Amino acid sequence: MALADQAVVSGASFVTMVIIGRWTAPSQLGLYSIGISLLVSSVAIQDSLISLPYTVQRHRALGTPAEHAGSSLTYSALLSALGTIGLALTALGLSARGAQPELLTMTFALAAVVPFVLLRQFGRRFAFAHLYMGQALMLDSAVAAIQLAALGWLGWTGRMSSTTAIAALGTACASTAIVWLYFARRNFLIRRHQVRATTRQGWALGKWLFASQIAVSVQGYIAYWLLALLVGTTATGIYAACMSVVLFANPLIMGLGNIFMPKAVLALMEGGGAGLRRQVIRDSLLLAAAMTLFCLAIVVGGEHVMRLLYHNQAYEGHGDIVVVLALALLAAAMGMPASNALVSIERPRATLWAGSVGAALTVVLVWSLVVRWGIAGAAYGFLVGNLAGFAGYWMAFLTLVPRDSAQKIQIPNLRW
Repeated sequence: MALADQAVVSGASFVTMVIIGRWTAPSQLGLYSIGISLLVSSVAIQDSLISLPYTVQRHRALGTPAEHAGSSLTYSALLSALGTIGLALTALGLSARGAQPELLTMTFALAAVVPFVLLRQFGRRFAFAHLYMGQALMLDSAVAAIQLAALGWLGWTGRMSSTTAIAALGTACASTAIVWLYFARRNFLIRRHQVRATTRQGWALGKWLFASQIAVSVQGYIAYWLLALLVGTTATGIYAACMSVVLFANPLIMGLGNIFMPKAVLALMEGGGAGLRRQVIRDSLLLAAAMTLFCLAIVVGGEHVMRLLYHNQAYEGHGDIVVVLALALLAAAMGMPASNALVSIERPRATLWAGSVGAALTVVLVWSLVVRWGIAGAAYGFLVGNLAGFAGYWMAFLTLVPRDSAQKIQIPNLRW
């Protein structure tokens, strides 16, 4: 069910990119990619500050399970309000600086939809934490169906743009997440004193995960931003199209990743460090085998898939970029099990340092290589940065997680 759920989410994202790419100019796809990067970054912030601490700490929650869940929901609502205010102020700032109208209207649309996108993500992460995979699958299937139906109507009537595509996503998330919250309301009990206590507990872990997530987001999206800044939105759209082909692997990587974290926590509780090591090695071997086959398929057919999906002549001749991005995704996937293990033993500082090294290297390389080689430079910079992050996660994991089952893992007291 985890794989099926992620197949729905990634499939909807992929089809959205194809629809926009085929019914608009590459510049509109580039703008949409920038907008989605902001939404994904907001979701990543929520995951690091709220959802992941809830998953890791729910077995030793302060108060009842319903009070702990209610506190997390309250925290998510506050984050949504901050996101809306921040994006609205950004739109006003762009207006004052005379930004292009398409970028301005898209930023206002992002401010309107971000609360519903975050509520939808909170619902699916809550389901993952409890291993309620069927609930997550129903929620995400409803969002995908409404979103794609709206996009089809927009394309058919000639109203497709980056802004209307963002609005379609927001409509789908709002209509389904509100219904989910109504039916799941009994799982949440909000008490003021409990919210403060849970916030302190979650912040002790979440602040480090948040910093790590910033590094991961910068690493993942710096190529889009620098291409738009240094080369133009058309190059950004071509890079996004290449990445969309590589992200065919997302249902596998993200689907398994959604259950790797709760399984790592369970392995630690039941088998200590040795049990956690066994679980991480099994997860890594599974990912390595699947991603190696995927990369081989990209080498053989990546160029053909690009030509099949995107008919604009600007997208042709970029098969080598697709291969490089596939190898970068392989490196990122192989670092995920080790990163999850570090979080499960509440060693987020280690994930922060490993992720920061990879992100810093990515920024430096992409900036320097894009100026010389354009899209190819962005792809190679992304690859080297991911390799550095992979090495850092595994070095920290092998150092901090004991090999012997008799050795105890001390969960650090991360102070607020």
